[in-house]
Amino acid sequence: LKRSGGPHEVTHAGGRTMMSDGIESADVCPKRFGLTYDPPSIILEYLQPSTGKLFHRRIGLKRLPSSTDPARVAKKIRQQNRHLLAEDKVSFDQIVTLVEKLLGGQRERSEGLLNESLHSVEEEEEEGVNYDCMNLNALSTEELELHKARMDVRFFQNQKKPGDDGYVYDLQVDFETNDAQPSGWDSDEDMDASGDTA
Repeated sequence: LKRSGGPHEVTHAGGRTMMSDGIESADVCPKRFGLTYDPPSIILEYLQPSTGKLFHRRIGLKRLPSSTDPARVAKKIRQQNRHLLAEDKVSFDQIVTLVEKLLGGQRERSEGLLNESLHSVEEEEEEGVNYDCMNLNALSTEELELHKARMDVRFFQNQKKPGDDGYVYDLQVDFETNDAQPSGWDSDEDMDASGDTA
């Protein structure tokens, strides 16, 4: 036996390629695909004609940012699952379409979270949450993520980009600091490494 290209293939001395679970790659007939969006993965249902049994293979995609190139991901999926997704069994375009659908689902999910956060921000404005007094370190991870999403909504609402009305390149503003307590780190005095003023 010798190990060949894919992570689940073994080539026998007779030249037959088998998957690590003992199924010959020629004895695989893909039937249909399914998608799960959280976590993103492709589910392949395939038939093993010699036994007449159906099997499912989950192909997980750990990271799938919206900027992902679907063709590149599809190529990698095909390389890692050659025995199931060979060119004579599944077209490359079909794999690309599946990845595009996963990306679209990720975008819809992100937009849904953004809309939910926008609605939550409006509720908070009514409730009057004051982040200057709120201890965000005491919140659970889920609560913290929700507050961060709300802050992002507010940030993007107020953000000015080139082309927007009122956009000014390199805007610099001096804020009134009459009531601010001195912090020491931003004083005008020069200090040497020993802490003595120069």
